[in-house]
Amino acid sequence: MRLFGKIARTSLVFILLASASAAEEPDGAEAARDVIQSQLEAFQADAVGTAYEFAAPNIKRIFPSPNVFGRMVRNGYPMVWNPAEVDFLEAIPRGGLIVQRLRIVDQSGSPYIAEYAMLEVDGEWRIAGVEIKKDDSFGA
Repeated sequence: MRLFGKIARTSLVFILLASASAAEEPDGAEAARDVIQSQLEAFQADAVGTAYEFAAPNIKRIFPSPNVFGRMVRNGYPMVWNPAEVDFLEAIPRGGLIVQRLRIVDQSGSPYIAEYAMLEVDGEWRIAGVEIKKDDSFGA
């Protein structure tokens, strides 16, 4: 009987931990990830106009056309323009934003952590900025 009780308590702890971690994901995180994935796919297809549509108004003010935006991404963020690997990490609520973290490996094998600031605009998630840092925790 004691063994059954321990197994039941252990199972309950795992269930509670699993539901707690799922509950921590901010509302809209899945939709925000879909937007990021769609923009990455648009870059891969060289569909700059489509990729530009996923940008928030603040980005569109800075880069007023798809061509200017595309040039900035291609030259400044080659790991985003043409990644070898992309892994979605955690989504973090921050004020009215969701910060979606990604691990990106570029074509030369260099790893990066990207933090996408996602903003809800008229019921749609848009990319309001991206901060990219070298991922020093990756590899040997």
